[in-house]
Amino acid sequence: MRGQTLTSAVLIMCLLVSSCTSLKVVQISDNITSDIHEGDRVKIVTKDGRDVEFKVVSVTSEGVTGDNQQVIHFSDVAKLEKAEVSVLKTAGLTGGIVLKLVALLIIIVVAVGAGAMAVGGP
Repeated sequence: MRGQTLTSAVLIMCLLVSSCTSLKVVQISDNITSDIHEGDRVKIVTKDGRDVEFKVVSVTSEGVTGDNQQVIHFSDVAKLEKAEVSVLKTAGLTGGIVLKLVALLIIIVVAVGAGAMAVGGP
């Protein structure tokens, strides 16, 4: 029983720390350096049509450098999106999974109880 409780607790903790992200469009402007920071995940479409995704290593007034050592100048950016944690999506996913686990547990308990009664148990 203790092992099941520990397994359940670990599973629930894993679900709670997982998160869903959404891409938010960032407007290219003079103050873009206040919207993009080191460690952010970004998706950039350049004016020549290239799609680039990376984790930001540094941001200057001229552009952004990714963990792939690629430098993209803001003057070359057609569209810039930043990944952000979506609280609603994360809560919905976690709540849905927890409800499914509870339903599964109820089904198992009912099935075990019905099986015990069928064989003449208490």
